[in-house]
Amino acid sequence: MEISRSKEDYAAFCATLADLPLCCQPWYLNAVAEGGQWSVVLVMEGTKALAALPYFHKHKLGLHYVTMPLFTKYMGILPAPEIRRDPPREIVDLLLSALPKLAGIDQQFSPLANTFVPLLPERFQTFAYHTHRLQLGEGKDWRAGINRNMRRNIRKADAALTLKTDLDLSTFYQINALSFTRQGLSLPYSFAQLERHDQALAKAGRRQIFTAIDAEERIHSVAYLMWDQQAAYYHLSGDDPELRNSGSGIWLIAQALDFTQQHLQLPIFDFEGSMIPAIAAIREQFGATKTTYYRVQQQRSMLYRALKWWRDR
Repeated sequence: MEISRSKEDYAAFCATLADLPLCCQPWYLNAVAEGGQWSVVLVMEGTKALAALPYFHKHKLGLHYVTMPLFTKYMGILPAPEIRRDPPREIVDLLLSALPKLAGIDQQFSPLANTFVPLLPERFQTFAYHTHRLQLGEGKDWRAGINRNMRRNIRKADAALTLKTDLDLSTFYQINALSFTRQGLSLPYSFAQLERHDQALAKAGRRQIFTAIDAEERIHSVAYLMWDQQAAYYHLSGDDPELRNSGSGIWLIAQALDFTQQHLQLPIFDFEGSMIPAIAAIREQFGATKTTYYRVQQQRSMLYRALKWWRDR
């Protein structure tokens, strides 16, 4: 087995994985790698890749460290299907030893790597997180899995709201920002960053914006859906705080679910979290179940540890 750092090898490996998360695609990483750069190491057996480890890294205050780029749920180890059930420790060791010398690492591994996490050296800390996924089998009525109150609320919103799918990105961003403002939070990305992200997804034909409007053309809620070959991701959303009582947020999820099942014909709808109990409860009322993934950290530098504590506090 040998190490490759070739992005061409990585692109070829990605093309073989039917269940590769969208956010691990090379073109996706090119669009979100702002303020740093993304690189990759692969374990090769001849011309075949057995596993890859893409990573986004930055230099700041003399520190070289790995973190997660904007709009990116997963990076970390991506194994070939044939080694997922019984992963060789040698592959984990080879991937980690091929990384440059780093002050720290903070990555979210996809569920594809769950069997690899126990093989990480003790110097790594691992934290179990959950996303919520709804299985959309062919012919399955997802509405049958929701409770009566939610079903009634969706029907009520049906009578008051209309779906629009041609909203411009600037207006989407404004409504998206309102949900952060309502909570006293700053929006974690600029319009320019969202625009770059959106352009890459639109070029690949991997996104759709949904808008809930009323008879007076007022925008109640917006949602941003993106997808890969296996799953659609409820990526970004926002509501007008003054119009939230219409049930538009729940109603838009229903529209996105119908789009995923009927138009995209994909088997998985991924809510992209959240760990917040109130939000998780809504996901579960749709029939979604928890899927575990891991956040993996290593802190080798005292300065890195101090700066990370200050940022996360």
